Amino acid sequence: MDLFDLTGKTAFITGASSGLGNQFARTLSAAGARVIIAARRVDRIEALAKELKNALAVELDVRDKTAVKAAIEKLDQAGEKIDICINNAGYGWHTGIFEEDERENFEKIVQTNLLGLWYVTKAVANHMKKHGIEGAFINIASVAGANGVMKYNTAYCATKAAVIQLTKALVGELADEKIRINCILPGFFPTEMTAFMLRTEEGKKAMVAGIPLGFLSETSDMEGLILYLSSNKASRYVSGAAFTIDGGASWGGQRH
Repeated sequence: MDLFDLTGKTAFITGASSGLGNQFARTLSAAGARVIIAARRVDRIEALAKELKNALAVELDVRDKTAVKAAIEKLDQAGEKIDICINNAGYGWHTGIFEEDERENFEKIVQTNLLGLWYVTKAVANHMKKHGIEGAFINIASVAGANGVMKYNTAYCATKAAVIQLTKALVGELADEKIRINCILPGFFPTEMTAFMLRTEEGKKAMVAGIPLGFLSETSDMEGLILYLSSNKASRYVSGAAFTIDGGASWGGQRH
């Protein structure tokens, strides 16, 4: 039995225009799933959908509650059945308490990382219940929501902590419908959002110095875990779990 064969399954992935979301789409597609990739940058997801087999691009801003509900209803009416939902859309920026926040970054982070995730989860969960789908939710949190807090990033840390607790709090309700929900806490991964940290060799060395395994991650390092949590065959007894994947960076011990 192939524990990670997702043939016949459909996955809905938010924030799929770049970074981890893009990798998730490629990984699940390669495992046989139909992937519905959602993001605001429609040109990117349309290009990805053309590249992948059995894929559909959906323009979506998760912060828009009405748009999220309409998108899932439209997919439902088109006969789509969502088995896997990966809540990956996220936003992070400095929100220093002694700094002006003219761009309202704190509010934008909360709207994307927490409210947007809730809107998508609610809409998809009701879709799964309607069709009797024994589905799986995978929420992308962060080590910043646990013990990896970062100075000047209060909004990001707070919302990612909320994602972890939201995941755990929903276990009972979703279990009644045979739906699993888990979350992943990534450490540092090279994405557009973190690219500025790797612009110099000094920056790269500084990042590696804080990782006990001694090397920088690649987005492909998420493949095994995302497949495990997506598969009812591999992780059918797993719900409410928070998986840290950070090269040991949140270990907190001394290497010498």
